[in-house]
Amino acid sequence: MAAEVGGVHQFGSIYLATAGAAPQGTFKLESSGNGFSWRKQGGGTQVQVGADEVNEIFWSRTGRENILTVKKHDGSQLAFLGFRERDLEEIKARFEGKVHDRELCVNGRNWGDLLIEDSQLSFDVGGTKAFEVTLKDISQASLQGKNEVAIEFQQDDTGTAAKEDALVEMSFYVPPASTQYQSEEDDKSAAKVFLDEVLKKADLVTSSDDIILSMPDIAVVVPRGRYEVQLHMNFLKLVGQSQDFKIRYSSIMRVFVLPKVHQPQTLVVLSLDPPIRKGQTFYPHVLFQFHNDDMEEVHLNLTDEALKKKNEVVGNKLERSFQGPSNDVFAKVVRGLAGVKISRPQKFKNSDGDGHCVRCSYKSDDGYLFPLERAFFYVQKPPILILFDDVESVEFQRQSMSQYASSGKTFDFAVKTKSDVEYLFRSIQKIEYQNLIDFIQERNLKIENLKQVQESMNSRA
Repeated sequence: MAAEVGGVHQFGSIYLATAGAAPQGTFKLESSGNGFSWRKQGGGTQVQVGADEVNEIFWSRTGRENILTVKKHDGSQLAFLGFRERDLEEIKARFEGKVHDRELCVNGRNWGDLLIEDSQLSFDVGGTKAFEVTLKDISQASLQGKNEVAIEFQQDDTGTAAKEDALVEMSFYVPPASTQYQSEEDDKSAAKVFLDEVLKKADLVTSSDDIILSMPDIAVVVPRGRYEVQLHMNFLKLVGQSQDFKIRYSSIMRVFVLPKVHQPQTLVVLSLDPPIRKGQTFYPHVLFQFHNDDMEEVHLNLTDEALKKKNEVVGNKLERSFQGPSNDVFAKVVRGLAGVKISRPQKFKNSDGDGHCVRCSYKSDDGYLFPLERAFFYVQKPPILILFDDVESVEFQRQSMSQYASSGKTFDFAVKTKSDVEYLFRSIQKIEYQNLIDFIQERNLKIENLKQVQESMNSRA
């Protein structure tokens, strides 16, 4: 459904094409030729592209829906599904001269030309595009026999949650006599030439020389274990005894630094979209734990040219060296490489004034609730991030000063989201009651039982 408000043309139920199940969101054509944006439904991934970044736009028809493919000047591209035929006119008006029709091959042939074009791996049949995949979505590629190349893709939980099919693996047969992938070395097959090019373009070729910084034996609370953290130019790798994880910086939405109360430890949280996976469990937040007394001094293994190039992308957030508490050093290095923001607790203080969180429990696990400037963040298991923009209301439970509740030393705190999901944080000490209410009222969050809360506050006065 399309609508226009204040010069912004909005299209609902538009899907961002990915290797996994495509997430649904809202596509907006910004006013005054300012490009477009797409935001995932329920929060998370957000795409913003300025008009000056757009090189070409292709419109392809596929049955009932249409695909909008946006190719940027830097060679990268994005694809969106779910547009209707009548939407084309408005898009052409906003990007005059840049929108072209592109026919897709639908004859079902499985042999053709395998091309690597900028950031895409394209399969063409008779000069017509059959499909293409984004190279950055490839998580692993390897030879299967002498002439076949198997490619595996990064996975997220979207398709699993919705019980939808998702692309996880493809195999290509590259004929030995291929003229496109030839090598001067007699013992190097055409398939190996193609594989090497895929590994290079997908940034899957790694060696010890590629590691910018290595931090050994780091405690990770979620997923639990001790890992060596290897930071590369475009991704970081967690190397464990039984399993490794590769996290692209483009998947990191934000870094949180959360100091525990009454414990000499600080959590550094990487919020991911898509999340990493271990078995059938998905982790949208990775929790690293550092001792507050641990100090670190690190020097990044980067050339001056590489450092300058990276800073052009991330806004001069990366430095040659860092020193200080280990949690702060790690957070700043990740911020510099990923180009994301660091969020720390600010205004909220607990009753003792020595911490930025309150102890509580969620279901059967004990943890900490951090009231941040724009969200509630519960740690540890499972980590839960609730943005204030997604909060419908909050409710204080078991907080009455009646004869039945006055003897209790704790209260419960419920948060209800606009998607009708409720989180209940239990057993918060009553001495935290006033500070939490003041904080919530300052953020203009709706308190469901406000009258009861006011009566309780008056009885405490």
